[in-house]
Formats: sequence, C-alpha cells, structure tokens
Amino acid sequence: MIRASDLLGCELRTESGEPLGHVRDLRAERADDHWRLSGLVLGRRGISARLVGTEPDTIIAGEVIGWEAVSRLEVGSIIVRDTPTSAR
Repeated sequence: MIRASDLLGCELRTESGEPLGHVRDLRAERADDHWRLSGLVLGRRGISARLVGTEPDTIIAGEVIGWEAVSRLEVGSIIVRDTPTSAR
C-alpha cells in the first residue's frame, strides 16, 4: 500500500528523464464510499497555493499531472509518460 505521505516531495520525471518538479500536493475524487487519487500537484505554485492561499481557487491551483499518466514509482521518484495528461 502507498501512503499519501510517500508521494509528497517525490521528484517527478518523464520516462525519457526530463525533470518536471516535485510533488507538492495531491488531488483526489470521491468514488462511492472511498477516495481515488486523481492527480499530482507539482512546482512552487502548488505549495504556495496550499500554504498561503494565493490563488483565487486554491483547490485547483498549481500544475496538475493526472494520476493516469504515472507509469511507475521508484524510491523518491514518480515516473510519468513522456506526454502526461492534465487532471484539470
């Protein structure tokens, strides 16, 4: 099982090795009686929005990579397909 805390702070890279930033927050959607991870928020805007509330709608602020773009997890890193899809 993966915990949310295991994902926060991870480096986010594409399969070809391009660094995208670090995971600053997570997005989840309610699915019946449970929650489903839908996206990873990365970059400085993500943490700024979460901590300071600098964006008009802090719920959707920050660059979001859809969870379906994740191809694999490594220790300290999350690897996404070279053409990640946005969760927005």
